[in-house]
Order: sequence, then structure tokens, then C-alpha cells
Amino acid sequence: MVVAELSVIPLAGMEMKPYIDAAVEVIKRQGLRYEVGALGTTMEGELEQILEVLKQAHQAVLAGGSERVITELRIDECRSGGHSMAREVTRYR
Repeated sequence: MVVAELSVIPLAGMEMKPYIDAAVEVIKRQGLRYEVGALGTTMEGELEQILEVLKQAHQAVLAGGSERVITELRIDECRSGGHSMAREVTRYR
């Protein structure tokens, strides 16, 4: 299990929400636990799922009409187990 943060930055004008919505829809379809934040979307799942979501989200932004997109991914993998989004933020909420 990994916790990852994905950020897609469409370079297609001022309104980014439709492109971000397309990327979030990809995450929903994969059935991953996720949370949309101000600067990115945090999700948890198996590494292979996360990498596939990255690819599909990137492509969804381009398919939505953006001529250019910058996609960033940060992955936190803890091999000792018990790793989750909730565990990472519990003490701050």
C-alpha cells in the first residue's frame, strides 16, 4: 500500500476545474480512496494502481482539450505496513 499525491496542471487557459474534474474522475473509476486538496489529490492504493491512475489522469486532461499538461506524482511507500492517508494526517486534524 502506498500513499501518493497527484497534481495535474493543464496549460489551457484560466479555468482549470474541468480538467481537474476529468483527472479526479479517473481516480473515482479506479475505486481508490482519495481526497482532493487545494494543490493536489492524495490517494492510497497499490503502486501499480497509482501509476495507472497517473497515466490515465494525464491523458484525460489532454483528451479534454488541454494542449499541454504538467503532471506531478509523489509516492510514500512504507514496507512495514499500516500505511494510510488517515494515519498520516490524524494528529493534525
